[in-house]
Amino acid sequence: MTKAMLLAEGLYFGEGPRWRNDRLWFSDFYDHAVKSLDASGTVQTEFEIEDQPSGLGWLPDGRLLVVAMHRRQLLRVDPDGVKLHADLSAVAAHHTNDMVVDAAGRAYVGNFGFRWMPNSRRAVSKA
Repeated sequence: MTKAMLLAEGLYFGEGPRWRNDRLWFSDFYDHAVKSLDASGTVQTEFEIEDQPSGLGWLPDGRLLVVAMHRRQLLRVDPDGVKLHADLSAVAAHHTNDMVVDAAGRAYVGNFGFRWMPNSRRAVSKA
């Protein structure tokens, strides 16, 4: 049986893991950062944004795409900095979230579909 082992501590809310170039990349949601870690557990902050990052993916040329949840934008990391790749606010009514990018560079971004409020209760109907 395989035994789980702790690789890293001190993360706030890591999500959207993607394996690339021998590193596990992920968004550290509440730290407003995209990070990566190697097999020894060494965490590296790749960059920070003034939003909560979520889904990650790469274009065919190797540039990173990252979802900015609250702004409902898709950002692109170019050699000279982070740029707007697509504004999704017209098609995503609420926070954008995870993403996959296909081999042609098409990004498919999901969104919550409703306004989520902490400590709120959702009505559940029983049939």
